[in-house]
Amino acid sequence: MTFSCTPLRQMLRYAATLLCLGIAGTTLAQDLRPSAELVAAIDKLVAKNGIDDDSPGVAIFIRVPGKLHFQKGYGLASVKDATPITPTTLFELASCSKPFTATAVLILVDRGMLTLDDDVRDYIPELPEYDSDNPILIRDLLQHTSGLPEYFDFEDVPMRHKTYAVNEDYLGMFAKVKTDNPLQFRTGSKFEYTNSNFLLLASIVQRVAKQPFGEFVRDEIFIPAGMQHTFICQSQQSVPQEDDDKYNRAFGYEWHEKKEAWKPSWGTPPDWPQKVMVVGDGGVWSNLEDMARWDSAVRAKKFLKPETWKMALTPSTTRKGKVLEYGKGWFIYANDDGSVYGYGHDGSWAGFENTYYRHLVTKRSTVILSNRDTMDTDAMWEALDALVEKHVGGE
Repeated sequence: MTFSCTPLRQMLRYAATLLCLGIAGTTLAQDLRPSAELVAAIDKLVAKNGIDDDSPGVAIFIRVPGKLHFQKGYGLASVKDATPITPTTLFELASCSKPFTATAVLILVDRGMLTLDDDVRDYIPELPEYDSDNPILIRDLLQHTSGLPEYFDFEDVPMRHKTYAVNEDYLGMFAKVKTDNPLQFRTGSKFEYTNSNFLLLASIVQRVAKQPFGEFVRDEIFIPAGMQHTFICQSQQSVPQEDDDKYNRAFGYEWHEKKEAWKPSWGTPPDWPQKVMVVGDGGVWSNLEDMARWDSAVRAKKFLKPETWKMALTPSTTRKGKVLEYGKGWFIYANDDGSVYGYGHDGSWAGFENTYYRHLVTKRSTVILSNRDTMDTDAMWEALDALVEKHVGGE
C-alpha cells in the first residue's frame, strides 16, 4: 500500500530526521553515535517490517554504554494528521508499565510501610477470602502466583464516573463474581500472568501512600529519574497539557483486512475517549528519551535498596520452591544452569506493541515502542540484537 508524499509530510519527515540526529548526541553524552552502516541496516530492517512514511510505525532505542546510543522514530504517530514518530513521541506502554508499579510497591517495602508477606486483604478488604489457610500475599501479586481471575473478564462493572472505569470500580467485583470466577489455581502453586495482580498493587500503593497512584509514581520515580514527560493516565484530568508540539502522543492502530486500512484504537483524552482508565497493569505513557533515563536509573539501582533490587531481578519461586521465569514485576531470562542473563518486560494493548529488554552480558538495552498491532517485538528485538552484534560487537 503506497501513497504519494505531500509537501507537509516531506517537511514533517525532514524535521523528524533532524530531531533524531540531535537527540542521539545529547541524551547520554558518554555513548557513541551509531555508524552510518548500522543506521542503514536498522532502516532496512524497519522497512522490511512494512513500516513506511505513511503508516503507523515504531520508535527504537539501543544502548551499549561507552559504545552505542541509537534512538530513532519511523512512521506516523497519527495517520490522520501525518504526525511523525520521533524519540519524543509518547506511547502507551501497556504492560511495560508493570515494572514501575512493582518499583512503587518495593519503595513502600523499603520504607517499612508494608511487607511482601502481608495478606492483600489487609489493604483491599473488598477482596473475598478465597482460602483462609492460604491467603494471597503481596508477593503473590508481584510474581503472578495469586491465582486470581482476569479482571478483563468481569461484566457489568458499575462505574463511579459516567464515561470510564477506574481501579476502585473493579475491587468489589472480585467478591461479586467469586462463584462464577473462582481462583484459577491454588495461590502460590504456579505462575500465571494476570493483569488483576497489578491492578490490585496500584490500589494498595494508593491506599498506603494516601495519594493517587499516578502522583506517587511521578514523585518517587519519574521526577527523580528525570522522566519529565512520562505520566500515568489515571483520569481525564491526569493527562498533561503539553506546550511543545514535539512531545506528541501516538495513537494505537489496528489493521483491518477487509477495509485494508489502519484504524485508530487507543489514545489519550480528550482526543480519544478512553472507557477504561485502570492503572498498575498499564497506563504509563512515555517516550524513548524518558525510557533511556529509566534504563539509566535501573542500571544505577536507584529508588530501592541494593538487596531489594537483587530480589526484584531474581527469579521468584512457588511455595514449594519451583523457580519461575518472573521476578517482582520483571520477566527474568536465565540459561539452563539457572544463571540470569537478562530482564525486561513486554506490553501489548489496543494497537500498541512494546518491549524493554536489558542483556546483562553485553550490557545492551533495547526499547521498542510501536503503535501498530502487527508489530512482532520479539522478532524485531532479536533482529536488532543481531545487527548490533555485527556492527558494534558484544561485550
